[in-house]
Amino acid sequence: MSLLVLLLETLLSPLAGLAMVLSFLFSPNRGRLAGLLDELPERFGGIRDTALDRLHGREVWWFHAASAGEVSGLVPLLEALQAKASVAVFLTTTTRSGRDAARALPCVAWAQLAPVDAWPFVARFLKALSPRRLILAETELWPTTLILAGRAGLAPAVVNGRLTGRSFSRYRRLRALLAPALGALRVVAAQSEDDAARFAALGVPSERVKVTGNSKYDRLAAPSASAAARARVAALGWEEDPLFVAGSTHPFEEEMVLAAFMAARRETPRLRLVLAPRHLERAADAADLLAHAGLKLSRWSGPAERGREALILDEMGVLASFYPLARAAFVGGTLVKVGGHNLLEPALAGVPVLFGPHTGHIEAPAALLAAPGGGGGRVRDAAELAERLGAFAKDAAAARAAGAQARRSADGLRGATARTLEALGA
Repeated sequence: MSLLVLLLETLLSPLAGLAMVLSFLFSPNRGRLAGLLDELPERFGGIRDTALDRLHGREVWWFHAASAGEVSGLVPLLEALQAKASVAVFLTTTTRSGRDAARALPCVAWAQLAPVDAWPFVARFLKALSPRRLILAETELWPTTLILAGRAGLAPAVVNGRLTGRSFSRYRRLRALLAPALGALRVVAAQSEDDAARFAALGVPSERVKVTGNSKYDRLAAPSASAAARARVAALGWEEDPLFVAGSTHPFEEEMVLAAFMAARRETPRLRLVLAPRHLERAADAADLLAHAGLKLSRWSGPAERGREALILDEMGVLASFYPLARAAFVGGTLVKVGGHNLLEPALAGVPVLFGPHTGHIEAPAALLAAPGGGGGRVRDAAELAERLGAFAKDAAAARAAGAQARRSADGLRGATARTLEALGA
């Protein structure tokens, strides 16, 4: 079966590559094809002499992550591994942005694009690099890579392992073909019990699956209110007013946030809104939405005037400094089918965190915060958001208590790095 999988994927890889090129060529993203020829040496499994010279005589561990987000999640693990085992980290990524992020890390000896998951390219890469281990991040289950790495004795492992329900359904349909690849895995360090159960259900022996958490949470620090944020609140005359901070919001979601805010302020007229769209280019659209609802607006990039009821954050890096000033927070990408954004930032700031039902990308922190005593709340729609927000707006003591619970929940997610290193035997 292993040989069949290797042959099938090798034969299908050129077709998949051609389909990807054509899809970009006839889409608005065609600009991403620029530089494709420059990528081919790395995509075909080549490694520069400069890299090999830098790694000569060192024990090399090959890490692979899809993109910049997964690279960021690996950083605590890579730093701890270097301090403990003094290995050279060779990190490959699927995307250019991930490669660029990895190259900026002092704990990475070399970073480049991953070889196409086809027999000749992966074999060429492994022969040139001669790594001791292969560690894959999250859901990077490349069959040919796993099979060949297993044959080479690299004890393949997955860290920060994650399988959403949707991914699990897709993989389950291909379980017979994936069996040789998943059987090569020696360790799966999963983010949650649900993730661990899904890996085991796909055929990874249960004794090889450990629940360790996500090492990215070990990087998180509690945000603090910046002097600039405090000064803006004072300039707006909001020092005594309860603030509702809605961060990382998306189209259609902002209409629900606005409806909830307008409903809550009927009982708490002094409630104020701080809104930070996920994408800055949408700040004007968000401002128009609030203005059409009759709200008097201020923009972070503009002057502060008293008598305003809402503030639009239209610059990067500002949102976190407002969370500690909030009575309650809402995190976007959750009332629409995006999958959610960073719940732990407001939680570590000691603020009760509200979010919608769509939390596929952040299920572990969402489950903790939504549990009884977790300090957060999952809402289904604008009406439920208005109800929860209204309660916190009227009761500062209840909001402080929930915020303290949210901070404890967030702190409970730490420690994954040490657990993952133990699972890897490092």
